[in-house]
Amino acid sequence: MSASSAGAGAGGGVGARPSRVKTVLTVIRAGLRSNFGLATLKHRLLKEKKDRWLVPLVGVAAIGVVPMFYGIVLLIENVYLVLKPMGQERALLSFGILAGQLLILLFGVYYVIAAFYFARDLEFLIPLPLRPGEVMASKFAVIVINEYLTVAAIVLPVVVTVGVLARRGVGYWVNATLVYLTLPIIPLALVSLVVVAMMRFINVSRKKDALILVGSLALIGLSFALQIGLGRSAGGRGPEASAQAVAAFFTSPDSLLNKVGAIFPPGIWATKAIAGGFSGEGLANLALLLGVSVVLFAGMVVAAEKLFYRGVIGLGETTGKRRRLTRDEMSRRVSSGRRAFAAIFGREWKIMNRTPIFLLNGILVSVFVPAIFVLMATLNKGGRGGGSGGGGGGDPMALLGTLLSANPLVVILGAALFMTICGSVNGTASSTFSREGAQFWISRMIPVAPREQAAAKFLHSYLVAMLGVATASVVAAVFLHLRAAYLAPAVALSLVAGVLLAAVGMMIDLARPLLDWTNPQKAIKQNLNVLLALFADVGILTAVFFGVKALMRVKLATNVVLGVVFVGLGALAAVSYLAMLKFADKRYPEIE
Repeated sequence: MSASSAGAGAGGGVGARPSRVKTVLTVIRAGLRSNFGLATLKHRLLKEKKDRWLVPLVGVAAIGVVPMFYGIVLLIENVYLVLKPMGQERALLSFGILAGQLLILLFGVYYVIAAFYFARDLEFLIPLPLRPGEVMASKFAVIVINEYLTVAAIVLPVVVTVGVLARRGVGYWVNATLVYLTLPIIPLALVSLVVVAMMRFINVSRKKDALILVGSLALIGLSFALQIGLGRSAGGRGPEASAQAVAAFFTSPDSLLNKVGAIFPPGIWATKAIAGGFSGEGLANLALLLGVSVVLFAGMVVAAEKLFYRGVIGLGETTGKRRRLTRDEMSRRVSSGRRAFAAIFGREWKIMNRTPIFLLNGILVSVFVPAIFVLMATLNKGGRGGGSGGGGGGDPMALLGTLLSANPLVVILGAALFMTICGSVNGTASSTFSREGAQFWISRMIPVAPREQAAAKFLHSYLVAMLGVATASVVAAVFLHLRAAYLAPAVALSLVAGVLLAAVGMMIDLARPLLDWTNPQKAIKQNLNVLLALFADVGILTAVFFGVKALMRVKLATNVVLGVVFVGLGALAAVSYLAMLKFADKRYPEIE
């Protein structure tokens, strides 16, 4: 606790306050440079003249995403035009804001634990004359800035499109800017408070990694349970309330807003602050949002002063004592009769599953997206009050079911897309080699062919994808009431697509693995390969979309379209998998 004492000494006196603020800002700036790797990227591009091929590639990928965002804007516009005559357009704004806040709240557990307790820069920050609260505040600021980029694709299209369509004035845009800057603070501060308390008690155990993982999943489950409880408390109390609910829905301009925002009340404050502009309602809700954000941030700093260092001290020591699989042991396992494939797969399993940050990243998307559908279905069931009639005015799940039931081909392809996103868009395949970090030299030296190692790693990534497909299939069957005749082909298509996306992601990571990282979060969260793989996934799925659209124009039968798509994806998957094995043989010896 000497760092705390030193920090207290350095912070004495009013005159020292500006210098301490400047010091914290310097730490934040250093954290941002390390987080985004701008200095390293500049050096590699301009000095070493490496990775220049990434510049046009990123440009092409960015251009390829434009049609997707154009489609999103069109969808938002259509929904807005439907809600406006009913006076419910605020609900659309609330839905976008709420989606961003829930994304931050759920993934915040992963980001906060990684930045607060697994970053190796802590060993340099703790001895500095900084108080624990200042260290935590600087790391919190870096996470918040990261989250601005994370939720931009979700929140900004909704806010900007609604503002343009409604022809809002200056107050709308000023408040929207302030709300966006404040958006991550409340969910991240709530997560930080709970994580700091959890890590304080976990640090007394010798099974820290397992407890961190269990505790993180418990926090995610608790956040969902809390949201479900809030949503149900806002619903009707019985069948007799159905008529009143329908009447209220069509007469109150904020009925749908309140129903959607009941999941997380700050979403209502943010929506009313933006929509209200400089009116009394807008300024009052903006003040409420800012005030609660300041209070929670201050509470997080106070908690850090008491608990942060107690949770950090000794954490790295226990992790450092973990027995690693050495080259000699790996060779002995392979030569002693254990099949090389199984040995490599077991090593890959341990690398991911024994590091909570890696495992959480792999399974969160597989659980998060299906959980959103479960949450919506549960809230709507609670809102209907158990009635069997159509009294659930504004029931999004019922509306979704009605839209999907119109065309069997749309149902199957939509379900397949849902399963593919849940299974494959998680960064597991595109960080396969990067996760090894400095231990990759073992993979190069052991007497196992690179293609066999790549095949074992592929199986691990594909099993993670299958977990997402399985979770999404259960949600589709139970909550979307998808029939077996639709579910089976959707699962088949998603499994074939998973092979293609996993192979492409692994090739991208193999081309330039990020092995020099100090924080396990950097191997995934700050790994450019994951972003490139995401662009590639979007490009592949977009190409499939236009291909299906062309087949539908020809008016082919549903089974014929599905057969063509399945065969096409299967051929691409086979080619990609074989190309990945061949690329591994070529690339392994070249990696330094």
